[in-house]
Amino acid sequence: MTYPKSEAKPVVEEIHGQAVIDPYRWLEDGHNAATRAWVAEQKAFTQSVMAQYPGRASIRARLAALRAMPDLGIPHGHGETIIFQRRDPGQEQAVLYAEYRGRQLTAADPNREGKGEPMHVDWADTSHDGRYVLYGLSRHGNEWSTLHIYDVVQERLLADRIPRARHSSIAFPAGSDGFYYTRYPDPGTVPPGDEHYHSRVFFHRLGTDYQNDAVIFQSPDDKRAMPGLHLSASGRYLAVSLHYGWSRTTLYLMDRTSGAEPQLIFDAGDVTLWPMWANDRLLALTNFEDDNGRIVEIDLNTFSHRTLVRGEDGAPFVDAVATPEHIYIHRLRQAASQLMVTNLDGTLQTEKSLPQGTSLGGLRTAHQAAYYGVSGFNMPPRIHVIFDRDLTETLWAEAAPSVDGIEVVQEWTTSRDGTRIPVYVARPRGFVQHGATPTVLSGYGGFDVANLPAYSPSVQAWVERGNVYALAILRGGSEFGKRWHEEGMRQHKQNVFDDFEAAAHHLIQTGYTDSEHLGVSGRSNGGLLAGAFITQNPRLAKAAIIGVPLLDMVRFHRFLIADLWTAEYGSPDIPEEFSWLYAYSPYHRVVPGTPYPATLLFTSEEDSRVDPMHARKMAALLQQASNSGLPVLLRVAEKTGHGVGKSVETWLEEEADIWTFLAYHLEGSNAE
Repeated sequence: MTYPKSEAKPVVEEIHGQAVIDPYRWLEDGHNAATRAWVAEQKAFTQSVMAQYPGRASIRARLAALRAMPDLGIPHGHGETIIFQRRDPGQEQAVLYAEYRGRQLTAADPNREGKGEPMHVDWADTSHDGRYVLYGLSRHGNEWSTLHIYDVVQERLLADRIPRARHSSIAFPAGSDGFYYTRYPDPGTVPPGDEHYHSRVFFHRLGTDYQNDAVIFQSPDDKRAMPGLHLSASGRYLAVSLHYGWSRTTLYLMDRTSGAEPQLIFDAGDVTLWPMWANDRLLALTNFEDDNGRIVEIDLNTFSHRTLVRGEDGAPFVDAVATPEHIYIHRLRQAASQLMVTNLDGTLQTEKSLPQGTSLGGLRTAHQAAYYGVSGFNMPPRIHVIFDRDLTETLWAEAAPSVDGIEVVQEWTTSRDGTRIPVYVARPRGFVQHGATPTVLSGYGGFDVANLPAYSPSVQAWVERGNVYALAILRGGSEFGKRWHEEGMRQHKQNVFDDFEAAAHHLIQTGYTDSEHLGVSGRSNGGLLAGAFITQNPRLAKAAIIGVPLLDMVRFHRFLIADLWTAEYGSPDIPEEFSWLYAYSPYHRVVPGTPYPATLLFTSEEDSRVDPMHARKMAALLQQASNSGLPVLLRVAEKTGHGVGKSVETWLEEEADIWTFLAYHLEGSNAE
């Protein structure tokens, strides 16, 4: 295959005594004219190859039909106001609605506000009395939100605008004319690159210039710390959690009646803590002294804590919320979702297991009720509400009925070191293994994230074709507690890749597929996973999808927000940690003359999390190195980011390319 020219310009550095060769360093600068010209040639080449693949129109049409169902967000709020996002058929973006005193109000409609530019509501919250809806609106999915405020009483948008409110946390006391929020610094006010860090807590008074907002709190020791705000029901207490990566949390408490500075009340090293208020009782979900998690109550005078309820081995707590009367807990038992409800003293009131192959997707509270979402590979999203007073439950919304033609099973395999690994398999109902079914294996394995079966139109469309989709539950996530996460991070990251390889062998050995019909797929940290898989096992799969990936693990921390992730991966600036990273860094493990699988790398020009340079450099290197005769393609999307906020049209074009690529290389003559 003749690719566009990618001139190697090797840069050789000695890093901690190791000579490191980087042939495509010049592709890191996305604004450079030479890089832009190279990207344009790659995009044209990818389009020319994809145009030769049959069946794209029918795949896109099926995806479009499945995306015609509503997208549903989990309701939440305070006071008399409930807010939620919903995208109805025909809309490109979800609309933010507020229900107040029997009226449904449109707080924000990105479909109207974009004026031809894709916009998205990134986050939303309410004041504690429910009068104000605060939300972040960004362009092109870049997640650099501008904070807006909607008044539900007067049904109007206020003039206040606050930029740099990325993933902002809000605490707006009832009856107040101002609120606490988190914001990143304006570019130019900090050294170049630091505008991605230094998130601080401010207080904003309505109707004033945000640039005059007072700084209330900031991390005393680490620009990378991410603050979260938690206001008690009375408004007297403000708890500020500081998250250092995904493995450590400290907690500060401010008594707003005293005017004193926030006081440190919890710092126990590498443990996490997620505060919640039940009236003015401070509770928290933490893995302090318990790998499986527990709910504790923190005394507001002594700052000591007592345990209310604990997780169990094989059944850790992964999420929890509190209402005035109950605690609602998402527990995973053998990587399957369960919902527990306890009294505020921890006494169990009720528990339920979700249907096989589904997962609980979010817990929120509003109006003395708890809302949660459920979906699975064969179940489009639905939202349930549990009323706090008597724990009665009802279905609040449903996107579409369950898919009868797809069954989901959980199987187990064994990783290289003997660890048992769950694998969820979505397959046609009544499926019989014959050893050569086109199969896609995906995974994530990182950042203490529980990666569970959830509805995807793409997976439904794939399995409807008679194919198989598998999800490996890998170390690095939260599915089996703190230790499971730790065994897949830093110096133990290779365990994640070994787990994924074991899942691939399982699918082959149990007769689902073979190497000629197996594809692997991953995005973001999962893109690193897919990149490591093909460089460590180039002959084990026929095709690979590597999305918005990290691939150069020697230089990753120098770009965008990636220095946040050194707590998870390690830092290349530290000799020992560099040795872990360099050992598996996919970009540095590419070997010329190796038969790599057909590979589609995709990225987005405005990704504000993972720099597109990873995909550019890896595409150039793989195109020159692979001798399999199978294509290595680079897809670069415009006016979109890491994944959040994609319009339906952008999503359809991307997914149609991905699944057409997989169908062509895994289905062969049946790809029409």
